[in-house]
Amino acid sequence: MSDNHSPQVLIVGAGPTGLVAAIELRRRGIDCRIIERRSGPSDTSRAITVHARTMEILDDMGIAERFLHGGMLNEGYIFNFRGSDEKPRLDYTRLPTRYPFVCMFNQNETEKILRDHLEHNLGLSIEWDAELTAISEEPGAKLTATIEHKDGTKEETWPAWALGCDGLHSPTREMLGIEYKGVEYEGMVMQMIDVELENFDGSDTLLHYYMSKDTFLMVGKLAGPNHRVLVSCQGNVEEAEKIDHVTPIVGADLPAVKMGEPAWKTTWEIWIRKADQYRKGQVFLCGESGHIHSVAGGQGWNVSMQDAYNLAWKLALVIRNKARDSLLDTYEREREPVSEQVIEGSSSIHEIIMAHGSGLDDRMALTQTDGWNDDAVARISGLSYNYRGVADIPEGCNSDASPGIGERLPDVEISAHVRLHHLTAHTRFTLLAVLDQGYAAQLSTVTAVYEDIEQHYPALIRVELIAPHTPYPWAGLLPTEDQQGKVADALDALSGGELILVRPDGYIACRVALSDHEILEDYLSTLLIAAAPA
Repeated sequence: MSDNHSPQVLIVGAGPTGLVAAIELRRRGIDCRIIERRSGPSDTSRAITVHARTMEILDDMGIAERFLHGGMLNEGYIFNFRGSDEKPRLDYTRLPTRYPFVCMFNQNETEKILRDHLEHNLGLSIEWDAELTAISEEPGAKLTATIEHKDGTKEETWPAWALGCDGLHSPTREMLGIEYKGVEYEGMVMQMIDVELENFDGSDTLLHYYMSKDTFLMVGKLAGPNHRVLVSCQGNVEEAEKIDHVTPIVGADLPAVKMGEPAWKTTWEIWIRKADQYRKGQVFLCGESGHIHSVAGGQGWNVSMQDAYNLAWKLALVIRNKARDSLLDTYEREREPVSEQVIEGSSSIHEIIMAHGSGLDDRMALTQTDGWNDDAVARISGLSYNYRGVADIPEGCNSDASPGIGERLPDVEISAHVRLHHLTAHTRFTLLAVLDQGYAAQLSTVTAVYEDIEQHYPALIRVELIAPHTPYPWAGLLPTEDQQGKVADALDALSGGELILVRPDGYIACRVALSDHEILEDYLSTLLIAAAPA
């Protein structure tokens, strides 16, 4: 039963980050409160790019189809350098995923889908007009959080954990005294409108970038009648808000285009900043409360939602006493380097599209380097985010394979009806037992591993047997037949069979030869808490 005064988790902020955190915790049966100081849902579009890795996460939640139905599926970006006939592109259609595109989807509609799923499917409503005004922690005790409501009443609540998902100006971060350091793109201000365009002949399935030496313009089609139009300008926000910077820049790059009355507009400054720490005691920072970077590539809210996706399953396991507390230490250890990966990726695009004052030839040259398309698209889409170098690698495991430990599990179309990601679309760990042509001789070992896991980690790990032919008898779930060995090839599986442990967030945790299954069992004992003997 929910205890409003002592929830297991208090989530501060009901934007996309907080909503994903709440969904992932509720999927695992965790008692939460989610509070939001706004009076109700936003009705403005704001962020619009949902990238491939985020689409995979939404698929895992069971709501990706809503985005496919309502969004504009964008094939990539086209770069127009003033005075040049060359038009480099970033092509997303080659991405190795079920979602090889950018889904253009307004943030307010994204929040509506997430909110509906949370409230109606998972039974948790948002508490609007509820602002966190104080939070403290006594050693060995629960947190004490003070919440002020619209009518001026205050209440104290004592959550076991709290998540600060409250954005760039995070009150949670400020109350914790965590520094938010970084640099500004000096004098760089963005101005953005959603507007109907006449005589714009650019493809609806591309994002169009226009660069001069001192200006930047982006035009992209949204679902419905409007286009998103974004420009960069110099100065500070207060000055820029008083001036229409969009019209003259559009007029210079697209003189035939006529704009209607904007449906929405905003002006803001861009920064690169990062919190000194993502955790203090029982409180975690997620999303922009922990990091922010250039808008180039539109990765911001994507990586923020992925923060929550990384943390929620770990926190749920610890709350349920199914995993050791040390698992929570991996959140900052893993996500801080990802924020660096995002900053590096967005900055590389920023240097092409918004390096005002730099020569266009030099910026054009950056698009001609070997591997530029694939490298940039892998970064921006989120498919290349990884935990290499920070994920624990058990001694004796298979550390030479690709994908390696800490990398995203690739998707594989095994048959017309089954993909590899289908086998991991649940809230547990997945142990892939990938056998080869000698599967009959390997079956007894796999069966022993399966029985050990069922005994020690019931309902925590799902074993999926993948073999060239369906082996019988088999005590577990119906095996997946992979006659062509597509999974083994994609995962570079060892001859003689391999056990590949996949985390609930779709990243590889451990790989061992089937004959070395004891290494996996030892690793699990350091991560999870085994069930008490019956």
